[in-house]
Amino acid sequence: MSPAPARYGASETELAVCTVIKESTSSQITAVMQAFRRTVENGPLYRISAIDVGLKSCQIRYDTAVMELEYQFRDDSWLNVKRDMRIEFTEQEVYFVSPPSENPLTILAETELLTFGPEGCGMDWQQSEIQPVQDEPGVTEAIFHGDACNCQARIRRNAAGSVVSLLFRSAC
Repeated sequence: MSPAPARYGASETELAVCTVIKESTSSQITAVMQAFRRTVENGPLYRISAIDVGLKSCQIRYDTAVMELEYQFRDDSWLNVKRDMRIEFTEQEVYFVSPPSENPLTILAETELLTFGPEGCGMDWQQSEIQPVQDEPGVTEAIFHGDACNCQARIRRNAAGSVVSLLFRSAC
């Protein structure tokens, strides 16, 4: 049984004010980027920090196939999102200065549904591998796997057991 998804709401036209570092001259790519941004900014990984602490800055990089969004929040938390349309790869990682008040499984389950629709990607939220993070002593990751598009979710916890980051990625 999956955790119950939370719901995050943002205006269909509301987007963060972002600095564009590299942009495409193609209006089609610009339209795809705007739709992608809207999805990210309406999703739980963005909304959990933006609502709680506020956005400090945002940068966008994109060309014909790769889109990157980098959000910095006022408490120095951050969210980085990368999408490579050539290989249908998407990765979203959020780092928290203070652990989120919401259950991390709920946040990731909502991300799965937002990314893949009502059926999700077959993520098994009951089974995870717990692994130490090699370059960070005392830090562990719970890794969850789905059965479609090589989807994966990770919950990283510090030595005290507090959630410090969440990651959701897939490649179809």
